Amino acid sequence: MCFTDSRDLDCTFISMQPTLQVFSIKIEEVTGGLDWPLDVYGVVAVRDVVDHKRNVIFYRERDNCQTVHSEDPFLSLTGPTRAVVVTVHPTYFEVDLKVKGTVESDDKDLSLLALCYTCNGPCTSWDITRVATSKLSTLKLNFGHILNSVEATITVDILAGQWPKEYTKGLFTASTESLRGKELTLVSFEDGNLPVEDGELKLARRVVSVELVAPEEGNFKPKLLVSMKALNVNENGKVERLLSFKPKSRGSNSRIIKFDQCEMKVSVAWSRLSTFRGIYVLCGC
Repeated sequence: MCFTDSRDLDCTFISMQPTLQVFSIKIEEVTGGLDWPLDVYGVVAVRDVVDHKRNVIFYRERDNCQTVHSEDPFLSLTGPTRAVVVTVHPTYFEVDLKVKGTVESDDKDLSLLALCYTCNGPCTSWDITRVATSKLSTLKLNFGHILNSVEATITVDILAGQWPKEYTKGLFTASTESLRGKELTLVSFEDGNLPVEDGELKLARRVVSVELVAPEEGNFKPKLLVSMKALNVNENGKVERLLSFKPKSRGSNSRIIKFDQCEMKVSVAWSRLSTFRGIYVLCGC
């Protein structure tokens, strides 16, 4: 949200930028004696031209590993903390994952990779899949290249009421009109335990890249879509709410979700982006 409140609309270094939107990381295959389920810990991060530092999208310590099953072999992503900017310079995925053993000396490497993404510039936003194989596993990364984009930071506040206990599963997602079928999970929960802290829903992910202007060949109107889905205890009743937000170059907007007696406010803070690190330093970002 570095430039959400910026009024310097003529600044050369702050504008729309092409960005990467990471949708999922799947453990496609394991070898070398590894067996499901896997207790996975480590880090997956992206480095871009802005500062070349880690922008973490998955992080687990050994004593807080994620148990990954073959029926659902996806990592629970928690980032990025800011939009990942794409330029003519390479963008790197850094993967350092391990599998927890009975004792630390029994731990095994799952994946140790550095993947490079470069693009000469697509004419419209597009969906990308990359498969990367290391000694003990194969990972499948799915991400989007989003053109003419700004950064959207999402928050959800609980205004009144409680989540209905008969709806045991909940899922909040975000997507863009250009890649509407590709959803980014903001938070999911079970047993009716809505993760709330100080009146705010604790989102695992909250930063989304959204087109501000449709590319010349893009036959759509740019928008951010935030979805709430709920399943009841017998999983035979489903409720869904869908909110649409018009992208802005700065500032914020909000909408209300009402679900039974639970009333929530979904707010989006908009910010343009920069490839010039000095701008972020001046803004204290």
